[in-house]
Parts: sequence; C-alpha cells; structure tokens
Amino acid sequence: MKKENKVKIMVFAGALIAMNIVLARLLVINIGPTLRITVSQTPVYLAGFWFGPVVGGICGFLGDLIGSLLQGYAPNPFISVSAILTGVLPGLMMHFMKKRMEIWHVLGVLVVNGLIGSLGFTCIGLHLYYGTPWAVLYAGRVIQTVLLTAVNTVLVFFLYRSPLTALVKKSIGSNAKTRETHLADKG
Repeated sequence: MKKENKVKIMVFAGALIAMNIVLARLLVINIGPTLRITVSQTPVYLAGFWFGPVVGGICGFLGDLIGSLLQGYAPNPFISVSAILTGVLPGLMMHFMKKRMEIWHVLGVLVVNGLIGSLGFTCIGLHLYYGTPWAVLYAGRVIQTVLLTAVNTVLVFFLYRSPLTALVKKSIGSNAKTRETHLADKG
C-alpha cells in the first residue's frame, strides 16, 4: 500500500475516532454510572468494515482511551478490550465474507460484539470498577445491548450500503472495485 493511502486511512480513522468521542459525550443518555444509551460505536463498526480489523481495533481503543481521559477517569482495560472488539469483529467478518453484505451479516457481528463486549468484558470492567452486583449490571445491560444492537445494525448497514462506502474506497485510492460493487455486478 502506498504511503499516501496510509495517510488517507489515518485521516479517515481520525475522523471516525472524533465522531466516536463526540457521539459518546454529547449525544448520550446516561442512566446511572454503568448504563449509557448512545450510538457512539457506529463509527468504530464502520472503521472495521471499511479498513479491516487492525484499523477498526485501533479506532475503538483510541476512542475509548481519549474519551476516558477527556471525562477525567482512568481507562478501564476490560472496557478497552470491548472497544477494540467493536472495530476488530466487523473487520474480521469482511475479511472472510464471500457474498454481498446483508443486514443479517451486520446483525450477527453486532450480536457477537454485544455478547462478548458489552455483556462480557464491559460488565467485568464495571463490576470491578464500581463493585456493582452482577444481577444489577446484567438487568440493565441486557436491555441496553438489545436496543443498541438493533439501532446500530440499521445505522451501520445503511451507512455501509450508502454511497459513503464507495467515496471512502475511492478516496483512499482503491483502484479495485469495492467487494459490494464487485459482488453486485456478479449477481
């Protein structure tokens, strides 16, 4: 990959990290110290789908790290792992994908991320940090995870299938057709 393409990917990644931080801090409904309703993960999912698991994971980690520091608290390593997975899992799916992406593909990735990330690593991190009992954590987070999985699935799917993806691919100098366009031409 050319150096110019790497710089463009870093610029896009920086914009997606900034979007993640803004969405997580400004467009959020806080319900107590351990529950938040926000679509801040959408840019990180898109980073994974567009640029792969490494860039997606870096976007998730840096969004979590910078966001934590801006709010004045130390990053929680378990929550950071969850944030990293938010970018890595979509990137892995795209790596192994042989068909045109459908909404159920996105739903599958987001469900796995919700189970491992939100209900797994994030709950462990919140339990250790706040000492909140497991039953209380899971009661709220299951509802939150289901709600956000549904909302993010729709957002990510339609943003990915929009002309935005072709614009991103064209901007980074990808001369080859996107996987979506190539598969659409075949079938």
